Amino acid sequence: MKNKKIAIAVLAVVLVAALMAGLWWFTRPETQEGSKSITVTVVHKDGSEKVFTYKTNEEYLGPVLTAEGLIQGDDSEYGMMIHTVDGEKADYTVDQGWWQILIGDEASTVGIDSIPVTDGGEYQLVYTVG
Repeated sequence: MKNKKIAIAVLAVVLVAALMAGLWWFTRPETQEGSKSITVTVVHKDGSEKVFTYKTNEEYLGPVLTAEGLIQGDDSEYGMMIHTVDGEKADYTVDQGWWQILIGDEASTVGIDSIPVTDGGEYQLVYTVG
């Protein structure tokens, strides 16, 4: 009887995981193949802004900005954790600073390596405190 309950619980967990994976697969952001032109605005800690324009064939934003030398970071289980943008390092232990990613004017809900690049796309990296 106890083994049957465990088997049912394991089956339920597997089914929920499969359902969630399927839901993610069908609702994930679409990528765009081919050449694209994008604009990235960096807003530094002091409020100054710097605009960068890139042409790329990459499908995701992280590899574009890494290859261009605009960002540096460390890989984690959640993707790249950005620590430096345009030479400015955010150190959470010093001022609770971090780099926020905006797609257009909306905060990204995914990491930099999961943001699809679209032709004419506008992205922002904003130094954010606290």
